Amino acid sequence: MNVGARDDGPGGRPEERRALPWQETAPAALPSAVERHARDILEQCRGEGPANCVGRCPLHVDARGYVQLTREGRYREALQLVREKLPFPGILGYVCAHPCEQHCKRIDEDEAVRIRDVKRFLADWEPGEPQHLLVREPDRPQRVAVVGAGPAGLLAAHDLRRRGYQVTVFERSARIGGCLADQIPESRLPRRVVERDLSIIPALGVEVRTGIEAGKDITIDQLRQSHEAVLVLTGFAGAVALLEMASGLSSTGRETIRVDPLTGETGLPGVFAGGDAVSGPSTVVHALAQGRRAAESAHRFLTGQDLRASREQPLPGRLLWRLEVGDAERRRRARVPTMCVPAGPTLTEAEAREEAGRCLDCECGLCVADCEFLAKHCRSPKDLARRMLDGLEPLDTRTIAYSCNVCELCKTVCPEQLDTGRLLLEARREAVRKGLGPLKPHKPIVGYWKAGVSGLFTLAMNEPGRKRSRRLFFTGCSLPAVSPAGALRAYDELRRHYPGTGVLMWCCGAPVELVGMEDAFESTRRQILRAAEETGAEELVAACPDCIHTLRGALPEMPVTSLWERLVGRWHPPAARAGVAVSIHDSCKTRHDAGLHRAVRQLLEAGGATVEDVKYSGSLARCCGFGGMIAPVDPDLSARITRRRAAESPLPMVTYCAGCRTALAGTGKASVHILDFLLADDWPAAATRKSPGPVPRYVNRLRTKWAFKRLQPLARGGE
Repeated sequence: MNVGARDDGPGGRPEERRALPWQETAPAALPSAVERHARDILEQCRGEGPANCVGRCPLHVDARGYVQLTREGRYREALQLVREKLPFPGILGYVCAHPCEQHCKRIDEDEAVRIRDVKRFLADWEPGEPQHLLVREPDRPQRVAVVGAGPAGLLAAHDLRRRGYQVTVFERSARIGGCLADQIPESRLPRRVVERDLSIIPALGVEVRTGIEAGKDITIDQLRQSHEAVLVLTGFAGAVALLEMASGLSSTGRETIRVDPLTGETGLPGVFAGGDAVSGPSTVVHALAQGRRAAESAHRFLTGQDLRASREQPLPGRLLWRLEVGDAERRRRARVPTMCVPAGPTLTEAEAREEAGRCLDCECGLCVADCEFLAKHCRSPKDLARRMLDGLEPLDTRTIAYSCNVCELCKTVCPEQLDTGRLLLEARREAVRKGLGPLKPHKPIVGYWKAGVSGLFTLAMNEPGRKRSRRLFFTGCSLPAVSPAGALRAYDELRRHYPGTGVLMWCCGAPVELVGMEDAFESTRRQILRAAEETGAEELVAACPDCIHTLRGALPEMPVTSLWERLVGRWHPPAARAGVAVSIHDSCKTRHDAGLHRAVRQLLEAGGATVEDVKYSGSLARCCGFGGMIAPVDPDLSARITRRRAAESPLPMVTYCAGCRTALAGTGKASVHILDFLLADDWPAAATRKSPGPVPRYVNRLRTKWAFKRLQPLARGGE
């Protein structure tokens, strides 16, 4: 909001200068977790670009796009793509300072792509009359005065006329073009190029009045009375003259006009300024950008829009594509822009295509290519970020938030390490806080968790024959549910090699954490910690990868170790799998646990097996399809993810997660839990056996609990 007295003068116009908006400050509310993660994605994700060349272009011309079209020989399309943002392709092809090239990713290999020269080739290639883009919006009644017919003024006039405004340009010289016509020598910028490009101005229907000097022949106040908006886009000398004539504009003290750097507002309502009049002597491309900024502000002013909302800062933002070479080497490899030498010959067609072929086509889509969920719901994570910011009230939005595996593969492959899964997990938490989640299909999951923390299914016990425990074998829910014998055998080996190991049968809380029920998860965390403290344990040893991941995040005060790392090197499984080749399904929850990955492989090799890793293993592990509790919400997507994972290897897949084995077996994939593979009398039969259904799983958990309680001390002395 602008402040200050406002007395209406002639034509109902406020005559007193308003406070400039950039001088106003207001406390900002702290963003929510959803908003923070969404903003990070919107600011940093490369999925929709821009490539460095586009990001560094003051006009955001799609350099990557037109260079790639040139490489393919599609010159007409390439030139028209330039004209979508830049109606003067020939002029900029000759005199642009090419900031696009200064951070071209190709610099890492040798030298920047000659982007400006490719643009010049396209403009010089065009046969016949220029194919200007003349389509414009329906005519509007508002009149806009543009003072100055240099680069800034002409681009502003172009933009506003294409939006339907009645535009009149006032120029003190006898011809338009400013520095393009009067200061840059013919050897650098041929007059034919200037005339060809600037022919778009009369073609659009822009009125041009030459030989009229604002401030002398006509005042700013007079222009304000006859026009609904005024844009002061003169050169530096024109700004000095206007300020000397006290037209109501404010000086910076450097003989330039003071404006809001974001909007170009001068403090006089409806008057905007830019170009060299504001910045001082500048490059052509930066002057054009200031003209466009002023035109955008005038359009917003005339249509009653917020002048500041979603505006880009004038200075270039953070680049999405980092260069590997240092700044000194980058500057050495990039061409230094200069206007002091003749332009030289235009690239030949062969040279232009060869140069365009050096472009690395900096476009990212790594996470979408690797994720069935992202491929289904977005072109890039930015789509999801925008959707979450729009609110979680629509059921479709919440369904999307609950359809992600939350496996972190997107973060792992992302050059910026953006975690879309974390955004969606925060969205689930916010949905629960607002009473919008979890969803109806999650009811069985919540019931599963309630059973997993109930007195009927939980157990905290010291090793038989001992009164205290150094550590506890955390069984989780899945292993006892699908393999009571495996859970008991694992515990026997643990207490044999690590005396003083007790048992803790409990749900780790992952089901409610993943559906966003923070209070339920916190309750589970406290229960686990209290049960461990009552046994005196100082460490948890878990078999389930999901439990390991969840417990490490929830219990920073207590070390959590994997069963497999504890057993490797101490337990020597039967060497009965000689000659058997298998692949391994690494759990997505262990992607950053290289020690666990090694331990599993060492145990398999100790049993005689040969391991052939799939492409997506270790840190790149793909989800089994059950992660994130998505199966009830989108069973088709869950099944598709599982099938994709199963198809990665023709060999039987060994898992060290009972839940992952259940998912893979559901597709008919030969898959087997590591304990069954190493210990079962008939492991191939175990690899094709169906997993138990819901009721047998509950029964198995009770059987496992009772079996633990009936265990006797090992044949050795107690502590």
